[in-house]
Amino acid sequence: MWRCALALGMARALLACSTDPTVEDGLRAAEAVAMASEVVGLAQAFAAPTTGLTSDVMAAERSAAVAQAAFTPTGCTRIQLRDNAVRVTFVGECNGPYGMRVLDGALVATVARRGEQLEVALSGELRTRHSTLRPALNVTVSSLAGTTQVEYVGNFTGVGARGSAVSFDGRGVGSLEASCVQLNGSASVTAGSEAWTVLIASYNRCAGGCPMSGGNLILNRASGSQTRIELTGGQGVSVTNANGRAEAASVPCGG
Repeated sequence: MWRCALALGMARALLACSTDPTVEDGLRAAEAVAMASEVVGLAQAFAAPTTGLTSDVMAAERSAAVAQAAFTPTGCTRIQLRDNAVRVTFVGECNGPYGMRVLDGALVATVARRGEQLEVALSGELRTRHSTLRPALNVTVSSLAGTTQVEYVGNFTGVGARGSAVSFDGRGVGSLEASCVQLNGSASVTAGSEAWTVLIASYNRCAGGCPMSGGNLILNRASGSQTRIELTGGQGVSVTNANGRAEAASVPCGG
């Protein structure tokens, strides 16, 4: 249903008219991974350096200061500390990490030191320009040779840009760079009524809120069939079904 498309308003959602159901499945999987990149990318807003910290409470205080600067403009959040938990309540539209636009909701980051690593456990519910997200995800942040490496594990549920219920339960590794968050890993994903296993390779969500070209996703069904989704940059993707037929299509991204 996706060869023809009509952009709908700010969400840039798409009406489709291809008859190949695997293309729609691929787009739903791509949307779920895009939502995962938003959730993992939120760790950047709390990724404070661990040097000199002697308690988890001190780590949370430092993360709160990082979060205060990470969401702009000034005054769009209310930040509260309770022991080693940082609660961010969105009281106005905020610009967040990697092109995220947060409209409202609340996010809790529970912070713990793990040697020279920082573990950030994310929970809460927030509504972005394209989706509603309810994360239950742990992201372990390590600073190595001038880069920020991450390991993530856990899940989120939510609603995607086209109104489908989405769940994502997975683990992987990646990086939090100044302009892009990269994900590599695997997940069990349900979008709408469909459930799949998705392999994620070099998914790079960047400051504009859209992925770079070059990454890819492999969607495996319980039946054994496989769909490949290649990121072609921006909103563009190429979806290839089990018979090798490819279709170009688009997914929502950007502010």
